[in-house]
Parts: sequence; C-alpha cells; structure tokens
Amino acid sequence: MKRRILCITDLDGTFVKNSVNVNSDDLQAYHQLCSFSDFSVATGRSVEEIHYIAQKNKIDLTHLIGFNGALVESNGNTIFSQPLTGRDVHRILNYLKEEQLIFDALDGQSRIGNFVHEHTDHLWNMELICLDNPFESLKEKTIYKFNVRPTKEVSGAYFQQLRVTFPHLEIFKAGDTRIEITAKGVSKGHGVELVKTDYDLVIAFGDSGNDISMFQETDISYCISSAPKYVQEKATYVSDSFYKAVQHLIGILIQERDISEFKH
Repeated sequence: MKRRILCITDLDGTFVKNSVNVNSDDLQAYHQLCSFSDFSVATGRSVEEIHYIAQKNKIDLTHLIGFNGALVESNGNTIFSQPLTGRDVHRILNYLKEEQLIFDALDGQSRIGNFVHEHTDHLWNMELICLDNPFESLKEKTIYKFNVRPTKEVSGAYFQQLRVTFPHLEIFKAGDTRIEITAKGVSKGHGVELVKTDYDLVIAFGDSGNDISMFQETDISYCISSAPKYVQEKATYVSDSFYKAVQHLIGILIQERDISEFKH
C-alpha cells in the first residue's frame, strides 16, 4: 500500500518569488505534487493572505497554517487559534515605543503599525494601516503576530535583545530586516504537528528561520539555497528552487515505489 503523503510549503522566498507571484515552473511542480499528495501552506502571513494567493493561482489547500502557526485551518475549519495575550501585547508595544522601532501588528484582517510598505503589491489584498501613533489603538486589539523591522545593521542585536526581554514568547528572525513575535508554543512546527497525524509521510519546503521548527516535524525537508546557512543545515536537502526540490522528491518517491506509476 502506498503511503499517504502531505507536502507543506512556506510562501515568500520558497513558493512565491519576490512576494508577488508563483512562477510557472513552481506552479507546474505544485500540480505534480497534487497527483500523489495533499498540499498545504505554512507561513508568517495571515490566513486571509493564504486564501488570496491560493485563489489567484487556483491552488487547492488541505491545511492552512498562518501567523507562523498561531491560526490553523484544516479542511475549511479552524482547529487552532492562539493570539498573543493582552498583557504581552501591551508589553511589546511599550518596548517598541521605547526603542522607536518600526513595526506592524497582524490582527487577521489588516496590518497596523508605523510601517510604510514600499511595495503595496506584496500585501496580497491586505490593508496596511500606517499611523503616527499606533500604540494606544493596538492595545485593545486581538493580535496574532508582530513584525518588528529594524535596519539590517542592528537586526541581529535586536533579535537577541527581544529573546532576552520576552523569553516566554516565540521570536523568529525572518530575513535581514524582520523579526516575528508570536505567543509561546506557536510555531510552524506546532501547526504541522496538529495536521500531520493522518499521513504516513510529510515533506516540508522552506527558506527562513521560522521554517526550522517545520523541518523538525517532517520526514523530509527541503531548504531553498538562498536561505541563511544555519537554516540550510537544519533541512534534509538544499535545493535551488521549489521546482527542483519537487523533482528531487519525485525521484526519491519513485525509487521507494510510492509513486511508481507517476509520469513527470
């Protein structure tokens, strides 16, 4: 009996290039995967943005892991929701205000903060609300994730400082100028743990620090070669693109007779 397979991909930098489009090769690879596996997404973006990119590219998703795992949908139903506590939202806002940092906070419907996005086409139909003083208005909102946006030169130092200041929260470095904060126990890996029980084989694709926990919860993992070295080292394989990773995976599965009749 062939194994039941689940493939889960990160979006930006892995499946979606330049935070805008899925290129034709990667879309072809998605269709190949769908012939023998369920297909799902795990991202730091909101579930609404996952729906947007899926509808735009006519992609069928079984599981949607948003906000790095703070909100998880499975077969159209929400199975997990863990926003930051009100107390933690207040403490984070106070820290950001004191340090005069640029940020945006995600409540599921919009991005709210003092961040001005240079490329509105990267927002995927998500409203960006930029305020001179967003702190008071955010204190009463349900927040799933903060994106803190220091400059490249100080990003590493702020990442370490945030981990010391908020040791009870999950803090990921996602690129040179973005640090992501979610509630304790929230990660892509936890999201994968929630949805993988019905599968015999789970494969992940990613390219960022917030994908490491997902790599750890899957049987096979692929890291895109543009990722930092420390992320690459946590994956089973490193590949130049999503398409090439899928072709490598297909070769493995044919050899193991999971998809012996698959044509590609």
